[in-house]
Amino acid sequence: MNCKCRIFKNDDIVALNNLIAELGYNVDQKELEKNIHEIQMRGGAIFTAEVGNEVVGSVCAIIDVRLAEGVYAEIVSLVVSSNHRGKGFGKELVHAAECWAKNHVKKIRVRANVTRTAAHSFYDALGFKEDKEQKVFIKYM
Repeated sequence: MNCKCRIFKNDDIVALNNLIAELGYNVDQKELEKNIHEIQMRGGAIFTAEVGNEVVGSVCAIIDVRLAEGVYAEIVSLVVSSNHRGKGFGKELVHAAECWAKNHVKKIRVRANVTRTAAHSFYDALGFKEDKEQKVFIKYM
């Protein structure tokens, strides 16, 4: 199957929402539209993987900066439909994010939940090296 990676189009919103649900997140479509707008306004990019006319995967790449770590790109929300995993589409999406990031920064990172062990192996095979483990704390305001 030929995979075409391209920049997200507004017509992809339903497919993207379904993919995000496969990650275990239930996001209202209006909230997703708002999040997409914020990502784009802050200079981030969203790419989709398409087979025929079907969106089968997506990745978001953002630019972030930290006092100690400096400026870097981060891959967030990578997902490939369960029916299309293991066919190289995730690799193509990561490559699209990396190509985009090279125009902005010199390093890229990705975070994966400790329970997503298949994702750990996937990123390791693509040349990413584990840097650290963290706990994430959230306080709702």
